[in-house]
Amino acid sequence: MKPTLEEYLHTIVITLVLLGVGISLQRVKRAKPVFHVIDILVIWIFLPAVVFGSIAWQPPTKILGYAVPLAFIGLGVCFLLSMALAKTMRFDRKVGAAVILNSSFMNVTYLGFPVVYALIGFQYMGAASLYAMAIGIMHLTFGMVLAASATGKKVSVRKTVLGVLTFPAAFVLIVALLFAFLGHPPYDIQPAFDYMAKPAFFLMLLLVGYQMPLVNPRKYTGALVTTGIVRFVVCPLVTYIAILALGLSLGEMTPKPALIMAAMPPAVFNVIIASKYKLDLKLYGALVFYLTIISLFVALPLLMYVFGF
Repeated sequence: MKPTLEEYLHTIVITLVLLGVGISLQRVKRAKPVFHVIDILVIWIFLPAVVFGSIAWQPPTKILGYAVPLAFIGLGVCFLLSMALAKTMRFDRKVGAAVILNSSFMNVTYLGFPVVYALIGFQYMGAASLYAMAIGIMHLTFGMVLAASATGKKVSVRKTVLGVLTFPAAFVLIVALLFAFLGHPPYDIQPAFDYMAKPAFFLMLLLVGYQMPLVNPRKYTGALVTTGIVRFVVCPLVTYIAILALGLSLGEMTPKPALIMAAMPPAVFNVIIASKYKLDLKLYGALVFYLTIISLFVALPLLMYVFGF
């Protein structure tokens, strides 16, 4: 069902309020331990629950869709193009890595999941979960390698692979896929996972706001424009071309969540990576914060208008 303008604005207002609350609590010392607990709850309970609930009871015919190929096509094109643009713009190694990382890896979980759920409904979360996990696994591997290379550090392949396999949502996705293909869990417990969706997305949005640093964008205009073009023009366009090439229609379960995910801003996890490898947090914060605003107010409304959903 197509959301009305009022419903979309309601979604945007709620999203911005939650992001704003998270941002406003950044300087509150007592909020730090609270958000540490929220982070643990989201990573270990709510995010795995959403992934499991959206996949485990799906018929195999819906699982064997095109979410993963669409994710890889969009990611691949954005990765290669942003590398070429970083070289053309003559960004130094660290700025170039920031442009590539933020152009390629978008906020498919903490922001993408809530937006898909709010705009088109829980029935599309299965395809959204597969798309998000495909991006997430590549993010955990190539994201770390790219950030480390920007600082001249080496990354252990063993630790990287182990980190992916032990990430709760990735592990739960494997379990959920086994249930979907080998036999569904009892249907009596399914409503419990559905009920967890709203508080999960509520906490995710608060966490996104809390983790977004506020900085002056003027210093980073080149990086912001370059990353914004790749994220909000190239990625949705490439995804739509791939949808047509695969013979899909927007009435199917995969294309809509794929297009919404393709228009997401850079992932907050990029800021965490930057912190881990002592990169320019202000640059990463500017890319995440300002492109999140553009995504919600410009990219998503245009995408919904152009593609008619």
